Amino acid sequence: MNPKSFRFILPDELNKYRASALELARGSWPEFMWHDPVAMENWHEFYDRFGKYQSVMIDETEDCVVAMGHSMPFRWDHELVDLPEEGWDWVFEKAVQDDKDGVRTNILAAVFVGVREEQKKNGFSRSILLSFQPTARQYGYKNLVIPVRPNEKPSYPLIRMDDYITWKNESGLPLDLWLRIQVRAGGKIIKVCHRSKIVRGTRAEWESWTGMKFPQTGRYIVPGALEPLEMNLEHDEGIYVEPNVWMQHSSA
Repeated sequence: MNPKSFRFILPDELNKYRASALELARGSWPEFMWHDPVAMENWHEFYDRFGKYQSVMIDETEDCVVAMGHSMPFRWDHELVDLPEEGWDWVFEKAVQDDKDGVRTNILAAVFVGVREEQKKNGFSRSILLSFQPTARQYGYKNLVIPVRPNEKPSYPLIRMDDYITWKNESGLPLDLWLRIQVRAGGKIIKVCHRSKIVRGTRAEWESWTGMKFPQTGRYIVPGALEPLEMNLEHDEGIYVEPNVWMQHSSA
């Protein structure tokens, strides 16, 4: 395919490609991730409230979205090392509330990067990641922060995220591919945010979301999850608490 057919869209084109972007997003995360109430209630805000901060790449030949990144600004007056344990959920709700309250924001947060499976070999995830920095500069934000979801962590669900982020390859870079791409792009690990996303559901809901059975109370390794699921049949509730990794990128 001719690489010249790929381009980033302008903000005023966002609505035209909204359905295509949503389709890509739905295929980028495991189903259970879409039942985090913060994601369910606020996803539309990327388009309705924060459209100018979105990075969307299309294939003009196919007229569809092939890669995308979502970001939004928020206000933080403390050290970055003090960013909350709640990570993804917190920063999304904070950005929406700050905008509603007319707060003058000072940091850009990127919270999602998605690439169509057949295009991942083209390095578009890095292209989207790098697009956040000029966006931050354009709107006067010196810092870009990201609650990163390491994409190879599901292969090691029993390993604590605090340990996982210390794993290095032979070059001394993070063993995890997405963390490694971030570091190569100038990112620095701030810390783990241990309660970045929380998903609750009944036994029946979790069985529907995962295609698994949960015959007894206990911890279960679920495909696509970074940590085990805690299932309690007595309360008919499964709770998944996902840790992410706060990272900083300078826009200078």
